[in-house]
Amino acid sequence: MLEIERLQVAYGTGEPALRDFSLHMEPGEIVALVGESGSGKTTAIRAILGLLPAGGQVEAEVLSFQGQDLLSLTQRQWRALRGGEISMIFQDSGAMLNPIRTIGGQFVEYIRAHCSLSKADARARSAQMLGRMGLPNPESLLSSYPFQLSGGQRQRVGIAMAMAFEPKLLLADEPTSALDVTTQAQIIRQMIELRENYHTAILLVTHNLGVAAYAADRILVMRGGQVVDQGRREELLSRGADTYTGQLLRAVPDMGGKRYV
Repeated sequence: MLEIERLQVAYGTGEPALRDFSLHMEPGEIVALVGESGSGKTTAIRAILGLLPAGGQVEAEVLSFQGQDLLSLTQRQWRALRGGEISMIFQDSGAMLNPIRTIGGQFVEYIRAHCSLSKADARARSAQMLGRMGLPNPESLLSSYPFQLSGGQRQRVGIAMAMAFEPKLLLADEPTSALDVTTQAQIIRQMIELRENYHTAILLVTHNLGVAAYAADRILVMRGGQVVDQGRREELLSRGADTYTGQLLRAVPDMGGKRYV
């Protein structure tokens, strides 16, 4: 479904922020990109969706989604692809929402930008998606402003908007890092349910090995702008202590002498 071969991203004439990045994903698969800050995780997923900051230069032998070359898309083709076939959840969905517009106003506009539903039908779909994300009183939420919602609620709104058109690929950029541990667990469980209910493939960026170990089928470990280790979840988490992956595992706090990864 998603094929990437030797993807490289550079800004100006400096050292590439991402180099030799390759990834192949199948429908319904969950893949996690893990690593320290600045390792290139977010750059990788933003390059896939064409959302790099100004000046980002992308090169790749192959960068395609369902056989479609992403490097040759026009703005109109990108508009059709984003939000429909491929969606993204940002690290802080609250920061992506307009603070002076209601949730319903923004959700309805988002839906109508991708299809020809009436405002009433788009609002009904918005309420339905919020309900599927486990949010109580969807109609009340649609009339609320972002500042009236908790961090967990705003993140669920972001997921609901991303899933409005049942995309085939969901890009999740640290979707739980700004949340408390209990809410993190709820969000991750809901993302797994998205895969089960919609067969959505998920590319998850996280610095939390515990989250990756719980949710992902495969894990790619990044460092210094490139992939330094990868494998199936069980295989990768058994790496020797002398590897970089082993160092990351040792950095995970333990509880009562047991490490939950």
